[in-house]
Amino acid sequence: MTNESNEEWKRLNILKGKCSFSQERIWIDEQIRESLIKNDENLYNYNRVIVYKIDDGYLSIKRLHKSIELVLNKHEIFRTSLEYDLNENYLKQTINKFDKDNYSYRLTYLNDNNIETINKLIYNEEISTDFDLNKGKIFRYHLLKQMNDDNKNTLFKNDYILFIFHHSSIDQYSIYLFLKDLTNAYQNEKLNSNENQLRFIDYSQYERQLDLTNSEEFWINLFSDYNFNHQIKLPYDNKLNDIISTGSFYAFNIDPSLTRQIFRYKQKLNINLFRLFLSTYYIYLFKLTQDTDICITSMAQNRIKQQLNNIIGPFENLNVYRHELDPHESFTKFIEKIQNLTSLIKDNSYYPYQNLISYTRKYSSIKYPFNQISIRVIIDDYQLNFDLDKNLILKQILFRNHQLFKRDDKLTPFHLTLNIICYLDKQSFEFYFEYSNKLFEEKTIELLSQRYIKLLKHLFDVSSNFDLDDEPIYKLSIILPDDERLMQNINNVNYS
Repeated sequence: MTNESNEEWKRLNILKGKCSFSQERIWIDEQIRESLIKNDENLYNYNRVIVYKIDDGYLSIKRLHKSIELVLNKHEIFRTSLEYDLNENYLKQTINKFDKDNYSYRLTYLNDNNIETINKLIYNEEISTDFDLNKGKIFRYHLLKQMNDDNKNTLFKNDYILFIFHHSSIDQYSIYLFLKDLTNAYQNEKLNSNENQLRFIDYSQYERQLDLTNSEEFWINLFSDYNFNHQIKLPYDNKLNDIISTGSFYAFNIDPSLTRQIFRYKQKLNINLFRLFLSTYYIYLFKLTQDTDICITSMAQNRIKQQLNNIIGPFENLNVYRHELDPHESFTKFIEKIQNLTSLIKDNSYYPYQNLISYTRKYSSIKYPFNQISIRVIIDDYQLNFDLDKNLILKQILFRNHQLFKRDDKLTPFHLTLNIICYLDKQSFEFYFEYSNKLFEEKTIELLSQRYIKLLKHLFDVSSNFDLDDEPIYKLSIILPDDERLMQNINNVNYS
């Protein structure tokens, strides 16, 4: 990071300016997806949908309306339009005046608590085309209320709240900020704002002025001897290609005792969960493919200054974690190397992903060089205490990993993504693979999940005798009992 990044950034008195690198990446992605949708009727647009179900208490719809308007008025990103300026030849963002046309709202009455009906309504919001980037319409919300409730102004237990965002307005940490401000606005019926506070449009202008020289040098050095045409040999069921396709989710879990051991190991090493699971994923991919030079793509928060920690916006950047694994080193030694790698990448995480892709295309014939493997570790809250005085509790419904809300058919830019949702308050995990269903059959992904669980058990389970400090990682196993029986039968035939 350059010295200029340590200087205090001042609020700029502007309503128009160049977009950020992340907005540019999202906008380009939007153009690609739109062209794919036109050519393939099986592909759909997708929005970011956060679903909460009222678990206890009751919620005033009128008060919620007012609270949402307070949040939207405070955070200008929710009325920021993106449009390519042909005269200036750049993507421009413009902050529009706040009014009720900036967002849309819908209330749907449910005849019964039919899961299929609710699931369809949620899915329709995921693929809806209500948003308009050119006009800054990038947020809406949708309330699902039981028909048998006579009180039309109140949501009760088992009613739903859907928050729908366009990707150009939000990232994972921003969702936390949105919910934090919304809760504050609902409880206090007001929301404080600082007229001198930095805004996302200000950040975008300062970001464009950052000196990228050192960061660019870091990324070029990281890939100096890398073969950009290289693809690791994942167990594809169908022909490998560069096309972004529809994706599916496959959820799986580990038993509570293994979860406790992972948290204990995390505390023992004082390591964050992203670095820990990234390490296990490297080893897993090595055991699966026998490849030692592995690239894993992941999202980075990219809030490079403390000033940015209270701003809602799409700060996230894609980073590529390239590591050459030594199978003969111990897991402890391997963890140390991954700690060092992630620290260096964090220091250079602001380098635009699209710049890295442009660099790789000088040496590669592959259109999407890093779209094979990715990982996403999300720290989330299981429930939201929306109004403590009225015991109003909202529970999040993660339909990607929910038995009643199964998900398919969305665009996925990666062939295989390991997602881990971490609930620190109750010390639990939820896992799911997101995969290209044009490349993998579900039965293959089910097998991959079982093998990953086997690796976690070999590493952390109390019954495992693997020595994390001394034994080489090549001795770790992802072989399942059925594999062992098959190998034993083959050996018996060979020696009979």
